Amino acid sequence: MFSKLIRIISAVFAIGIFGQVWAAPITHYVGTSCNLGNAQLTSIKEVSAAANPADGVVLSDELLVNGPYDATGCLVFDGNDDPSDPVINIGQNGDGFLNTTYGPDDSLFFIEPDELQNLDDIPFEVADDPGWIQLADVDQNLNVTYDQSGPVTPGGLFLDIDALLDMSFTCVGGDVGECTAVEWVIQTDPYIIEQVQQLLGEATFDHLAFSVKVAGSFIIYDFDFVDIFETEPGLNFLTPYQLSGTLNTGDFLNRQGNPQAISHMSVWARDPADSSVVVSEPSSIGILILALMGTLMSRLARRKQ
Repeated sequence: MFSKLIRIISAVFAIGIFGQVWAAPITHYVGTSCNLGNAQLTSIKEVSAAANPADGVVLSDELLVNGPYDATGCLVFDGNDDPSDPVINIGQNGDGFLNTTYGPDDSLFFIEPDELQNLDDIPFEVADDPGWIQLADVDQNLNVTYDQSGPVTPGGLFLDIDALLDMSFTCVGGDVGECTAVEWVIQTDPYIIEQVQQLLGEATFDHLAFSVKVAGSFIIYDFDFVDIFETEPGLNFLTPYQLSGTLNTGDFLNRQGNPQAISHMSVWARDPADSSVVVSEPSSIGILILALMGTLMSRLARRKQ
């Protein structure tokens, strides 16, 4: 009875919001004519809490053995990705650009149809949710604005993403505001992991994506961590890590053949809650990019109601 009521409330709430806000981005899919090497994962280090909390965190030595790794996929679009921000941000079908489809065959972003999930039970018992969660927006000056996940229903539970991780971008090509290359770092706050794990339970993640907007087009670079971890036997989904890498605009050349400046970026993670990627205990690295946030928010909201 209560679960049925929550589905009805969620559907009404979704229709009310989506009809007003979920405008399709003004964009056109171009293809995969992009260089995977223009986005790289260069470092993974284990994060642990210092003995004295005032001392911050402790980072291990470099753990990547076979890296660095180029992006595992990229997609090119003409137009603007600004309207792509999700509203509820738990990975629901249609909520944000990466949770839609692209191209003439309605392809999914970097995943296959059998990887879709049922995060909200709308429609009932239908797995149609891609699971992409937007972590943050990054402006032209490389300032980071973190997103919020939830609430699923008005007044429901939500989480602020900046309470769980720190993300930074440093310009290494050109000047800030006219930057053509950046170094990025994403790091979990180790002091919050235990209490978040109590909510998340078993969790993992499988993708991290950067949408880079330059001039009149944007490119989405994707990292498939299932593939990467298969070649890194020392890494696992049960440890908090600091991830570092690089991005550059070598795919965005002007008429003179020079890279153009970044207009803005957005960072996304995909929640594979119902995929074949399974771990035997709570996943700390999943918390790093809010791996199971979609299931967390929908389940907790229904329980609270």
